[in-house]
Amino acid sequence: MDKATSSEKEQFEKHNTALNNEPNEENDDPVVTMEVKASNNQIEVQNTSKNNNMDISHSSSSSSLASSSQNEELARNGNYVEEIGSNDSEIASEEVQKIPNRNLPAVNVPEKIILCIDLTEDPNYTPFKLGDGSKYPPLYMIRRVAEIFINSKNLINKNHQFALVVLQSETAAWLRDFTEDPQDIISVLEDMNDTHQADIFDLTSFFDVINDHITLPHVSEPTVCTPPYTVRVVLLYGRSHCVPKFVHGRQSFNLLVSSEYFTLDILYIHEDPSEKNSCEEIFSVLCELDDRGFSYVLDVPRNTTKLHDNMAKLLGHPLQRPVQKVAYYKLEY
Repeated sequence: MDKATSSEKEQFEKHNTALNNEPNEENDDPVVTMEVKASNNQIEVQNTSKNNNMDISHSSSSSSLASSSQNEELARNGNYVEEIGSNDSEIASEEVQKIPNRNLPAVNVPEKIILCIDLTEDPNYTPFKLGDGSKYPPLYMIRRVAEIFINSKNLINKNHQFALVVLQSETAAWLRDFTEDPQDIISVLEDMNDTHQADIFDLTSFFDVINDHITLPHVSEPTVCTPPYTVRVVLLYGRSHCVPKFVHGRQSFNLLVSSEYFTLDILYIHEDPSEKNSCEEIFSVLCELDDRGFSYVLDVPRNTTKLHDNMAKLLGHPLQRPVQKVAYYKLEY
């Protein structure tokens, strides 16, 4: 192992130690963390679990929203079944439906990651609470996990680039262009303030903004050749009452998702679902944005542990990770 790789590993382990030692809610839920192993001067990222009594199998998210709305949508698309009903391999293979496959080289090419942060605040929001009793507003915690995500991706591949988009009341704005320096994005994150929430968020303008600022790569032989980069949108949507809608058509969205090298990942941070909010409807709309089965669409209520857990699941490279439904987080002994 060379000195650079050793230094990167020490920085990453120090970062994870600070996170794992942080006081948090008392619960029995396993926490997914990122473990970096260096071999042959290459950094390998593995998902590991802190809970010695449980593994996370076939889990899309940590909330009931995922198990109901998203799995129903996936089943409707004919991509997966809800669960495997038997341990017998022959029966299981008959029950598992066709899993989408990009049929592309699984190479860790540089990513152009567009981090999309929702600045709106739920009225009378429930704060995130740590084990020591301290409480933090949702936007503070979203900024925190976004910072961890950016630093971690930069550690894995220094050639990854990051851009920043903010979700305002009804529309989106491109705030920071692509950069390889995480601090350029983090410094902007620290200065962001929350804003009021509208009745509808316009998905048309959101994807228009993204389409206007990126160029999707083209490869003549995609099954053999690797692209110079891939584009990924990581949307952190934090509204419990505002349902996103395509107000003026889906042209930009359809153009983006038609590319093999574009991926849309979503982490929905919300209040506990109830008759007083629209969490289930919102999550259903977000799941429908994944019409190919390659996105990760996760959700989490006001739980600090699960927020970090789900954000860690987005560290995997879109060309290398499994599809969400069959992602398997296994204990390593």
